[in-house]
Amino acid sequence: MAYVKKNIITEGLSGKLGDAIVFRQRGGKTIVSVKPTMPQERSEAQKLHAERFRRAAQYAKKAIQDAEVKALYQSRTKEGQSAYNIALGDYLNAPEIGGIDLSQYNGKKGSSLRAVVTDDLMVSEVHVAVYDEKGTLLEEGLAFPADDTNDWVYTVQRSDATPDGNRLVIRAKDLAGNATEQEKILK
Repeated sequence: MAYVKKNIITEGLSGKLGDAIVFRQRGGKTIVSVKPTMPQERSEAQKLHAERFRRAAQYAKKAIQDAEVKALYQSRTKEGQSAYNIALGDYLNAPEIGGIDLSQYNGKKGSSLRAVVTDDLMVSEVHVAVYDEKGTLLEEGLAFPADDTNDWVYTVQRSDATPDGNRLVIRAKDLAGNATEQEKILK
């Protein structure tokens, strides 16, 4: 790949030249590269990846049509990136659930559960569900962000006399709709 600088003939050029060279515009610069080639036959993994990337491109195109969402993505760009690039990456990267803090949880109403949840752009929702040992849902609801940290806090709404053995399920979503889930057995 080459960058074209101050060349009045190629400046602003975009597209294919013959079957060998491709010109692209990125961040006000003209980029010249060899025409990409596609392998003859794709493996199943390659087909799945291509489909996932196609869905990411669809999401990014739709996301930047909304002025507010585009502004959010645009606010995260670096030199040479566009809101589209950030939206594409957001679709491809699900949020991560880090540590789960149970130090303030005792099974009683008003106690709390904390989880560290991060995303490359933003976490849009954290859902918490508590199941007993038999798999019966005891309670569920949304956690809320704590201050300016990546901590999300869920306040217990119902007392449970025997929380040991219960299963905690935390599900986090990002703006692109990706979801990550983590389970923990309470002890």
